[in-house]
Amino acid sequence: MNVKRDVNSDVIRASDVGEYVYCHRAWWLGRIQGVPNTNRALLDAGTQRHRAHGRRVWRASLLQYVAIVLAVIALFAAILLALKVAGLI
Repeated sequence: MNVKRDVNSDVIRASDVGEYVYCHRAWWLGRIQGVPNTNRALLDAGTQRHRAHGRRVWRASLLQYVAIVLAVIALFAAILLALKVAGLI
């Protein structure tokens, strides 16, 4: 995936800051001069790893939400059972 960024954009991305801090010359060559990065395979692999990580984080968040809902249902069922055993309902 080859993404061309608008060099006149006022938006500063965290990745731009990280790239600049790591090597300001490489940042200048890529962002201002438009020289393509020679580590394309490495960058693509990193992009894929970030996507996979994002999917795992989303899945973990979903499972956490489901666990909370199930815990609330279990608590409600336990309260109803306790009330029934006590003869209050």
